[in-house]
Amino acid sequence: MPTLINSKTAYATVGNESLSGTLVTFRFFSAKEDARTIFDYFADGAFYSFVGSNATGYERFAAAGWFQRDRSGVQMKEVYAEITLVFDRQNVQGLVPTSDSAVRYNPVYSLGITMDERPIEQNPRFKCFWSYNLYELVPLGGSASAVPAWAATDTNPNAIHAGYLWSRTPPPSQDPAKEYIPVQPATKPSQDSYLIPRPSVTSVIYYKSRSVGSSDIINGGKLKAPPETFIYPATQTCWLCEPSGVAMASDDLMAVTTTYVYAEEGWDTDIYELASS
Repeated sequence: MPTLINSKTAYATVGNESLSGTLVTFRFFSAKEDARTIFDYFADGAFYSFVGSNATGYERFAAAGWFQRDRSGVQMKEVYAEITLVFDRQNVQGLVPTSDSAVRYNPVYSLGITMDERPIEQNPRFKCFWSYNLYELVPLGGSASAVPAWAATDTNPNAIHAGYLWSRTPPPSQDPAKEYIPVQPATKPSQDSYLIPRPSVTSVIYYKSRSVGSSDIINGGKLKAPPETFIYPATQTCWLCEPSGVAMASDDLMAVTTTYVYAEEGWDTDIYELASS
């Protein structure tokens, strides 16, 4: 039976529809000059609820899925062209009705982890002697005392200790009769920073309602935990919502990609607003 695709006529092959896992494949014949027009009708990654209409206008191949261009193609035969169209139906499973009677496709969540650089002083195990030399103020030409016991546990390089000073470089003396001399050198003098994991959860949701699909956009820059947090706590103040993009996957389907960035210590609620929904 002839099928109209992008106003061009294609003919279904015998047993033209096949299913393998979540992939559904259609094969058509067409005139050679029409093959490119038919193939270019389908955008990579876009969702198509049907492939074409037959002569009576009946929509064929309902809920075909998301077009996979790299799996599809056109093969030129001697007198005709064979067109292979592959769609992935994985994301059309489990439709969930929304409060406004629209249809939303179940989201796909992924967890990513990058490494953030932080000042070494913010490391919870930090000790001053890692990065700072300990200096003692003594009379000119004097010698240093024994290293004080508190030097092994001190975590604040700005702490005040009479006669002593943590510094990366030799500090100047305010007393011309005295000078700072090194008591203990830094054990990690070149270690200015350290890395911590920064998890983020990305969701991709397909909506058939622009109003529903826009809800995550409104929460951009606000604190909101994703529905799926994997191994991390779902504490709202630990997740910053960052909408990454919105695209029309088809004429009636909107794809919303949202990234939620996790901070173990929590985001500053004086700066970031809590999302209300």
